[in-house]
Amino acid sequence: MVIEDDDEVREFIFNQLNETFLVFVAENGTEGLEQAVREQPTLIVCDVMMPGINGFEVTRQLKDDFLTSHIPVILLTAHSSEEHQLEGIRAGADSYITKPFSIKYLKARIIKLIEQRERLQQKFTQGPGVSKLPIDFTDKDKDFIDKINRLIEQNMGKIDFTVDAFAQTAGMGRTNFYKKVKGITGHSPNEYLRIVRLKKAAELLATTNLNVSEVSYKIGIKDPFYFSKCFKAQFGKAPSQFQKGGGKIEK
Repeated sequence: MVIEDDDEVREFIFNQLNETFLVFVAENGTEGLEQAVREQPTLIVCDVMMPGINGFEVTRQLKDDFLTSHIPVILLTAHSSEEHQLEGIRAGADSYITKPFSIKYLKARIIKLIEQRERLQQKFTQGPGVSKLPIDFTDKDKDFIDKINRLIEQNMGKIDFTVDAFAQTAGMGRTNFYKKVKGITGHSPNEYLRIVRLKKAAELLATTNLNVSEVSYKIGIKDPFYFSKCFKAQFGKAPSQFQKGGGKIEK
C-alpha cells in the first residue's frame, strides 16, 4: 500500500509498483490507517510530510495497533538529516528512503523486506519445539504468538479444536484472527495449528516411546496416515524414520 498526498507522486509510484505488486493507494494518513486495517497489505510505503497525520504518526499508529503492528513500513521523505531519520526509526519504520529516490531502489527495498520477513517466518515454523518470534517483530506480535501457542498446547489433543474455537478462545473474531495469524506467521490459522501440532509430535517422537498412532492421537489428529503424510511434508522424514533416526530433522 502507498500512502502519499501528492497526486503526481502517488500515481507515479502506483504505476511503477503495479507492474510487480498488487497496490492499494491512500491520499492521506487517516485514509491509509483505515485501509491498512481493512486490506492488511504485506508492506506499506508512506510519505512523511503530509497534511493532518504525517508519516511518523501514521507509522506509530500502525505499530501501536494490534491488527497492523506486524506490517513493515518504508518511509519516504525529502529530509535527509540524521535527526529526521532517527525520528522515523523511533516511530517504528523498517526502512527510510530520502527523496528524490530511484524507483529501482524502492522496488529493491520492498522486495528485500518482503524476502526478509518470509525467511523469518520460515525459520520460525521450521524444526521441532515451540519457537520464539525474532526481534524484527513487535512486542505485541510476540505476546500474541505466545498466547496462541499456549492455547494450542492446552487444546493439543482435542480433535474438534477448530479455527472458530481457536479464534473464540483467543477472544477474537474469525476474520481479524485469520488476518493476524497470517500476517505474522505467513500461514492461515489452520495451517499454523497443524504446524505447531507437528512440532509437538516431533518432540514426542524424539523423547518418548509412543508409537506413531499414539503420537497422532496425542496431538489431536485422528488419522495416523494423514498425520504421517503431513509430518513428512513438514520435516522431510516419515515419523517412524524420524524416531529411528533419533529425532534429527532432515536438512
